[in-house]
Amino acid sequence: MNYVGLKCPVCGKTFSADDDIVVCPQCGAPYHRECYARVGKCIYSDRHGTPDAWKPPQRDGTADKTSGQGVRRCPRCGAPNRKTALFCSHCGQPLSDETRPPYGNSSPKQAQGGQNAPGGYPPPGNGYPPFAGQPFPFPFDPLGGVHPNEPIGNIPAGDVAKFVQGNTQYYIPVFMNIKRFMRNRFNFSAFFFQGIWMLYRKQYKIGAIITAVQGVLLAAYLFLMKYFVDPLYTVWFDAAGIPKNNYAYTITTSAQQNELIRQFLLLPAQQRLLLAAPMLFYLAALVVMLICGLNGNKIYLKHCLTSIERIHKETSSPTDFSIRLQQEGGLNMTLAAGILFCFLIVYFFVLSY
Repeated sequence: MNYVGLKCPVCGKTFSADDDIVVCPQCGAPYHRECYARVGKCIYSDRHGTPDAWKPPQRDGTADKTSGQGVRRCPRCGAPNRKTALFCSHCGQPLSDETRPPYGNSSPKQAQGGQNAPGGYPPPGNGYPPFAGQPFPFPFDPLGGVHPNEPIGNIPAGDVAKFVQGNTQYYIPVFMNIKRFMRNRFNFSAFFFQGIWMLYRKQYKIGAIITAVQGVLLAAYLFLMKYFVDPLYTVWFDAAGIPKNNYAYTITTSAQQNELIRQFLLLPAQQRLLLAAPMLFYLAALVVMLICGLNGNKIYLKHCLTSIERIHKETSSPTDFSIRLQQEGGLNMTLAAGILFCFLIVYFFVLSY
């Protein structure tokens, strides 16, 4: 077989007629001899004997239509991927460019100026996508309409997408808006889940801090309510003569409400403060939620850029760089689910005793 024009799956370089090429005896995947010696085995060895084993990729880089398995070949390394995959499972190469229209020959500077280039994306609205106020011009594009080579800070958007991996069509345009227009969006995931969301996004340091703050506020609130406030509520409502129905006090008349206020004013100052303490914990938790919701995207952007720059300094080859992006980026569902489960256990444990 003629391997000229294909790419080595280890280094990503195109084979030439003068290259010393070796192939896997089982699947036939080609390698530079030195690349194969460095890895020590076929990188597709775990797929041997399966429909996803290596096959010669189509020369035009499109999906393998002859396999009948809905397999999409990576145009960079030739690795098989699911037809719906957004990124190559081996090297992290974006696969969306295989299906979306060509971007054209316009430079980022021209695109920013809103000038259409033949064959390129027309800038919607007043500028190059993503434009201010509308970060979702291409909902089915994993980069949200942003060109992979367009820089976010000093890093190409394609590399940021490889690191983010999940929900890139939201985060890449939002990151571009933050850097270009200084406009942020409220992150509802960060608002509702705070530290759990950060751990889910592998922001371990700040996620651990926010989660610890959440845990302390929740534990203090539940402990205070169960062992101090609830007994005091019983004394207060009983003194006001308000009946208790089905484990709950019911105020039915204005006279009962007035008597409840009078009994509250008769309580010592420390007890009145104790009754108000749960509201203080609630307000503190709400402040944390608002801070995370308002700044979640900015914090995550800083984490992504810092991590990618570190990985770039620590790697020497494009393949190692892509692999590290896949490994250190993405999502940690197991940790987030575990922390959420622990919160639920603490909540129901305190309420049950």
